[in-house]
Amino acid sequence: MNIQLTAPSGVVYSYFLEPDEQTVLPFSEGSGEYLITCYQQVDGNQYAALYTETLTIKLQNEFLPFLYPNQYVDFSSKSKTCKLAASLVKEDMTDIDILKTFYTYVTSHISYDYDKADSVEAGYLPDVDDTLSTGTGICFDYAALTTAMLRSQDIPCKLQIGYSGDVKHAWIDVYIRGRGWVTKAVSFDGDTWKLMDPTFDANSDGDEAIQEYIGDESNYTVQFTR
Repeated sequence: MNIQLTAPSGVVYSYFLEPDEQTVLPFSEGSGEYLITCYQQVDGNQYAALYTETLTIKLQNEFLPFLYPNQYVDFSSKSKTCKLAASLVKEDMTDIDILKTFYTYVTSHISYDYDKADSVEAGYLPDVDDTLSTGTGICFDYAALTTAMLRSQDIPCKLQIGYSGDVKHAWIDVYIRGRGWVTKAVSFDGDTWKLMDPTFDANSDGDEAIQEYIGDESNYTVQFTR
């Protein structure tokens, strides 16, 4: 089955489910009108519409879509990812401390998988525990793992999917209490936050040009927010 959720902006989010499978449909654009349409597979890539309805959504908390698991950021209290996150957090840590700790862990323990990047198919869904176990991943895996770790510690985090230049890419935005949504994060020199992009940072080896590219938001175009 294919479920399509059309957000208030007109962006269409697609979810593919097996029979009897359940999933979470996050309202990532917040309150507003969403159109939900369910399609049943007829043959191959042919689908027939079974159900459609317009939903008027009023979120009690704007952060809810970015605190819980979904198809793209799938975790539970029993997952390796959550247990690792909990083990890295100390009692006196601030949100910024936790952010830096998780970011540093992911970028120093996960290596970019070029073979996977060349062969990944459309509809790929990250497995955060598998990324931890293998120690490898593509940009989507880096972003999903970091997002899951932060959400498991009640820190709102958006997994952003879009383009870096002309290349498909994934990165994250984080909500820091007292500061708001931060798209330039992790290193703060008193004036500028660096964009939280685990993939580029893990492979930059301190390259100044790459760090400047990461810090320039104009190099990123958001397509979907998960």
